Amino acid sequence: MINWIKGFLIGLSLILYFYEKEEDIRYFQPATISIVDSSRLITVSINDSLYRQEMPPKAGAAGIPLNYFMDLHTGVCYDNKCRPLKIRVYWNITGRYLGFELLDGEYLSKHDHEPFLPAEYEQLNRLLADPFLPLGNFSFEDLVNNTAGTDNSVDGVSGATAKDVLEYVVPGAAYTTHKLYHVVHGPVQQQVMELTEKQLDPYLFTEILQSTDQSDRTWALERLALLTKLDDSVIDAFIGILLEEEYFQSYLLLKSLTIEQLESEDLQLQLFKLIGEVDAGIENMIFDQLTVAPHLNPVMVENSIAILPKLNGPQLVKLLKLYSDHGINSANLNEALSDMIPHENSFVERQVLQFLEKQGRSPDH
Repeated sequence: MINWIKGFLIGLSLILYFYEKEEDIRYFQPATISIVDSSRLITVSINDSLYRQEMPPKAGAAGIPLNYFMDLHTGVCYDNKCRPLKIRVYWNITGRYLGFELLDGEYLSKHDHEPFLPAEYEQLNRLLADPFLPLGNFSFEDLVNNTAGTDNSVDGVSGATAKDVLEYVVPGAAYTTHKLYHVVHGPVQQQVMELTEKQLDPYLFTEILQSTDQSDRTWALERLALLTKLDDSVIDAFIGILLEEEYFQSYLLLKSLTIEQLESEDLQLQLFKLIGEVDAGIENMIFDQLTVAPHLNPVMVENSIAILPKLNGPQLVKLLKLYSDHGINSANLNEALSDMIPHENSFVERQVLQFLEKQGRSPDH
């Protein structure tokens, strides 16, 4: 009776084990663009030195890509034996690792053929999501110190993983971790980014800027020069970033603007409206970028007249330098500046007088 019960429990556990294993395994990071529907799939061949796979992007109803995935068929070896690994790896459209799926009962296992536990899948997902792990700098021969000499296993007990990289691999699955990391952060990642770059337009650009992941926003700003046109949505997104006063992204945005983009009258007007609204560091960068613009639009110059009395001394001095660099000579501007003399700040007063003298005008005129 006891043996029958034991046999029943073992059989039940096996049934439950295989039933559980049939469920698809999915681990994902936050997506760049959150669009629920997927209206079509575009298949693009992705090639590198190791793999030739079909990697289609999932596309949203607006015709923009949502993510890219690759069905990877390879082998994972341990104890001198190999078993096929079939895993689907996902990238966000910026090339950032998105996640992985194991479909149709596929699973990952360790050196002793034990399936990954949920905590180990979570660990693998975290490791793959970190683009700065030193795994990218190690070949597999560097990663594993095979002390047995004659044992060719890579995740085996006798293949001792180097102590300085133990924290960067799933215990008992060094080969699997290393292999997947080099797929995720290898040549295919660059191809993903190039595919998105070819589709980058104002709409897609602003969608990426709304990502909750800062690396996505950085990716877009680094490619700002790819936009041949700045529409209202792009300019509004720029102003939103600058008002957040996050210095690195503000710096990256302003320094990435091209000479042609800086010609935009709308952009110049919106940037000028930020004077007095952002901190001095960002303000200085705005003045610097307006200085390298091919020219200042007359509308911007005229609009600046109304705010002259509101500017503090340093702001007014920067504005006068900006006008001098662009050779601005506006009768309305000169008259408004003349009305500011005498000025409570003697240094500012001297700067205004010098500017007016260059225009051939004095406050007495």
